[in-house]
Amino acid sequence: MSGPHLLGIDAGLTNVKAVVFDRTGAAVASAMTETPGHSPEPGRNEQDHDDLWATTVDVIGDVLSADAVDAGTIRGVGIAGHGHGLYALDDAGDPVCGVQSTDDRGIGVLDEWESDGRLDAAAELLGWRPFGADPYSLLGWFDRERPALAERIDTVLFCKDVLKHRLTGSLTTDTMDGSALVPPDGEADAVFDALGLGDYAHVVPELVDSTAECGRVTPEAAVETGLRAGTPVAAGLHDVGACALGAGVTVPGDATVILGTWGQSVVVTGGPDEGTGGLPRRYLGGYLRYRGIRAGAACLDWFVDRFGAEWRTEANERGVDPYEVYEARAASVPAGSNGVLFHPYLNGSTDRPDARGGFYGLDLATSSETMLRAVYEGVATALALGVRDLEVPVSDLRVSGGGARSSLWMQIFADLFDDTVSVPDGTEMGARGAAICGGIAAGVYRSPADAVDEAVTIERTHEPERVRVERYRAIADAFEQAQDGLGAAWGTLMSVSREGVDE
Repeated sequence: MSGPHLLGIDAGLTNVKAVVFDRTGAAVASAMTETPGHSPEPGRNEQDHDDLWATTVDVIGDVLSADAVDAGTIRGVGIAGHGHGLYALDDAGDPVCGVQSTDDRGIGVLDEWESDGRLDAAAELLGWRPFGADPYSLLGWFDRERPALAERIDTVLFCKDVLKHRLTGSLTTDTMDGSALVPPDGEADAVFDALGLGDYAHVVPELVDSTAECGRVTPEAAVETGLRAGTPVAAGLHDVGACALGAGVTVPGDATVILGTWGQSVVVTGGPDEGTGGLPRRYLGGYLRYRGIRAGAACLDWFVDRFGAEWRTEANERGVDPYEVYEARAASVPAGSNGVLFHPYLNGSTDRPDARGGFYGLDLATSSETMLRAVYEGVATALALGVRDLEVPVSDLRVSGGGARSSLWMQIFADLFDDTVSVPDGTEMGARGAAICGGIAAGVYRSPADAVDEAVTIERTHEPERVRVERYRAIADAFEQAQDGLGAAWGTLMSVSREGVDE
């Protein structure tokens, strides 16, 4: 219990985690519970502020109850959370709405803005195009569909900022999440005006550097959480940035694939205009670009949940982790999955919300093992192409997230990239990145570079195999050809799925 210890909170779309780290980046204790949320109708994903806070209070209490932890040794707190969505407060600081980043109600607003030129005008100012679940499109939806509620909006926050507000009273966001509202030139008013949302320009909160202190734990929050009043709290990061920092990705040319529930392709850049596509965001005094698929490792879970009963039975009989069996079965199939492709867009992508998942190249001889391998390869191919399409020179590539534990998956990545792939130590990259922010804010570390030197090491590396590199180049070409040919069909299928069928 000697410390110093740092608390990292990662409020993702699936789970809320609280992890206590020592200054070397080793996890001392952790707690996790499912993220609260509800879906009032298809395409709507909402999160109640009070439920999110209550869940976070619970996980903080759980982690502080560990024998190895004492609240008095926690020097700083950092928080990460899913980006985008819309978490709005009124002028009294009370919740108005909480919309998650998987919500798609704003798509109709985007269609309107596309047709009258407003979307192009805003994209020119921002350097990226608003999409169906970003704050601008959601504000547009509330303005059009719920005007009485929209009039109450005084401040727009992001998921992690809701928790910071409850911990410290601070109505701020960090510069990374703030990039979803504020363009590189720092003038958000012009964007609001371009979209016809000028009446909401006042909702942008103060922006604070991610590693700077935004406030301290209040006496009231201390009573609820068990943290010591006065503990510094950092502004924190969007979870994509927190995972990058937790993996040691901090300087231009560093890249990471985050293979979690979602999948993200991330490259640190030298400025907002370097690279193309994806979403440019401020990051640790510089910038990064990222693009994502809304189902990464979740694709594997989906497949084995529905078609892997035999494999789970085998794992139970052998007394091993089911994922050990899944990997062995997939590894028994040659690279290229016998000509079967899998598109991992089971929940769309950040670029194409209407993208759909699918298997291609099936025949009567296709086995479940072949399809399983195709899932591994399809997820990896989408994310590898995501890095390539950002068009930023990469000098160091790391893969993190739960999927990084899979040696098969990491070898597929090395073969797809035709380069060394490194896997950082540890498993909770988002929480560690948040904790590093808290450590810098509290003076435990001097800078992100110093923190990474002390708190992040490489656990293992994977080297490409030439024969598979050539095969995966062909697979990647076929993957893109199929994707390009299916664009119109995806839109039709999405429309049909929303309409349903009346019997």
